Amino acid sequence: MKVHVIGVGLIGGSFAIDLKSNFEDVVITGIDSSKENLQKAEELVIIDKSGDFEGLKDADVVFIAVPVDASINILEKVLNNIDESTLVIDAGSTKEKICAAVAGNARRRNFLAAHPISGTEYSGPEAAIPNLFRNKTNIICEVEKTAFRLQEKALEIFQKLGMKIRYMDPAAHD
Repeated sequence: MKVHVIGVGLIGGSFAIDLKSNFEDVVITGIDSSKENLQKAEELVIIDKSGDFEGLKDADVVFIAVPVDASINILEKVLNNIDESTLVIDAGSTKEKICAAVAGNARRRNFLAAHPISGTEYSGPEAAIPNLFRNKTNIICEVEKTAFRLQEKALEIFQKLGMKIRYMDPAAHD
């Protein structure tokens, strides 16, 4: 499975670590605005290599773990650079603006709005830890707008990472 993680800090890095320990043959490509974070994530073997948005075409999964405002700014670029079979998951802490930002995109069915409720007070790749998501609640919004086969792919990932799934409307979540 080819996974591109956008934002290789605590959340994105922990997601990458857990994917590597729960799935065989996972290749993690990191994308981050900080070259230092990418270098550190490679040194810590959190990611296998660095990449860019143009490389998203070969991704099976794209996991966006950046602040909500940054997510809103990059979502269109991400969705416009993926293949029709790519699953895009965001981990933003609020959902209403994110869901609104993707509403009119031709690849909306590739997107799953998620909020894994987990974290620590630390940040950056050094803060990434195994099992950060185990037994934590992951709220999913607007699941019905995501293609069913991609919902299944996401649920398999979330289950292997030990997440508890809850469904909410974006406004109720926020």
